[in-house]
Amino acid sequence: MDDRPRTTTSKPTRVDRGHCFCGAVTAEFSGDPFWICFDHDDDCRRAIGSPLTIWIGYRPDQRKWLGPKPKTFSKTRGVVRSFCSECGTSIGYTDEGLPNESYISIGFMDAPEEFNPQAQAY
Repeated sequence: MDDRPRTTTSKPTRVDRGHCFCGAVTAEFSGDPFWICFDHDDDCRRAIGSPLTIWIGYRPDQRKWLGPKPKTFSKTRGVVRSFCSECGTSIGYTDEGLPNESYISIGFMDAPEEFNPQAQAY
């Protein structure tokens, strides 16, 4: 029988970072996102100003703002979008119907190539 103490190795927690165009709003995201999705719907298209975006889904407790929080705006009942009040970069959105979900625009992320979409939404 082996009397040596057993050690376990754990995988390091994934940490991703993002910032707006001017750098005023920065954030850190700990752990794996739960969802990554292409999105083509009209609300997001108009809010982002692009025919397509990719949303990265995190739980609210996975996100930490590292400076000023983004400004928020709501046009669609229950949906709150966030953006930088200085440069206008779209940052993300929350939906009160999905209380434990927070979505971040791939354009806000420092290494967008690290996120592979899993689905499409219209």
